[in-house]
Amino acid sequence: MALRPYEKRSLFRFMAIYLGAVLLVLSTFSILFYKIDSESIKERVYSNLRMTAMEISASAVDAQMQGKEFKIPSSIGCDYLLLDKDGKVLQGCITEKIDLSREEYVKNGCAYYVDRSARGHLGIEYIVVRDCSLKGEIALSLKRVLMAAAAAFGFLVLVGWYLGRLFLKPMREKIDSMDRFIHDSTHELNTPVTTMLLALQKIEKGECKPTYLRALQMSGRLISRVYEDLTFLLTKERQSDESRPVSVDVSQVCKESLEFFSILAEQKGIKIISDLKPCTIEADPHHIELLVKNLIDNAIKYTRPKGEVRVTLESCRLVVADTGVGIERAKLKSIFERFERANDIEGGLGIGLDIVATICKIYGFNIDVESKEGAGSTFAVDFTSQRMEKRPKSS
Repeated sequence: MALRPYEKRSLFRFMAIYLGAVLLVLSTFSILFYKIDSESIKERVYSNLRMTAMEISASAVDAQMQGKEFKIPSSIGCDYLLLDKDGKVLQGCITEKIDLSREEYVKNGCAYYVDRSARGHLGIEYIVVRDCSLKGEIALSLKRVLMAAAAAFGFLVLVGWYLGRLFLKPMREKIDSMDRFIHDSTHELNTPVTTMLLALQKIEKGECKPTYLRALQMSGRLISRVYEDLTFLLTKERQSDESRPVSVDVSQVCKESLEFFSILAEQKGIKIISDLKPCTIEADPHHIELLVKNLIDNAIKYTRPKGEVRVTLESCRLVVADTGVGIERAKLKSIFERFERANDIEGGLGIGLDIVATICKIYGFNIDVESKEGAGSTFAVDFTSQRMEKRPKSS
């Protein structure tokens, strides 16, 4: 996906912090590993040098004691030097000046080991052995560490980039939802406001027909519904704390809501069938009104012209069924989330069912939905499942 400017800034800031931390950790571990590996190489080299010096010393002692010929192990080559007690060279081909005061040291990339175990046999007081592969092995170790660190850094850069874009995805979705909400709310309010202004212009010219009055009434109700929904979203937490449950006749709320939407249904040629039995519950009347209005509003909104909406209330179970466009199976699980809509064709803010779900959660009502794409939807709210642990506080 193409990144927007603010997303790029967020991603680059994340990557800067992430890569800074990665570099710090990788550098620390690389240095520690290099030091450990270097010391391990040195220890291995000096161990070999000690063994070589012991072989030469044993050969010198054996040669003197047994009267045998003294021989230097062939594997040593020229990397040795035999000195007497005065430091005079007896045998060997090392030309560098030897520091006899130290047992082990490194000079010019070569490891030197000075051994005194011959103890004067055959005049040998000092055995010096050298290994010039130390510099190369340490350099190779550094190369391996740098290559491993570079590979790890490259991999972690890719991981960081992937994670950064993954973290941006929910933010992109929320921002897109907000953009769509602003666009849809503007569109939702534009229709009734425009209709209201046109009707008022006609009335100002003296054309006071019943049609214009009904248009004003319908526009006012549409604006009122949008205002109520937005007010609930902005103040639902405060309302939940301050509202006092009272006895609410759900059937009466349904009748008033059907009357409220009667003009809209009539305009679309939608037939409304109702069968309402008495049902009284304890709740905030405004909450129940919002719940019922949003269910009926959704049914009318997504029902095709000349369709049918059926509202039934029996045994305190409210069922709102329509013959509308239906909901895709993939969207059924998310339809109650804020800014989610059944489709992008019909209008709406995508907040109605979120309000319904929120109110059901407050009072513990069970809500179910059944839908088949292209064949309508059925929403059912069971008020008998009311649980009081999440009810608004009463005084």
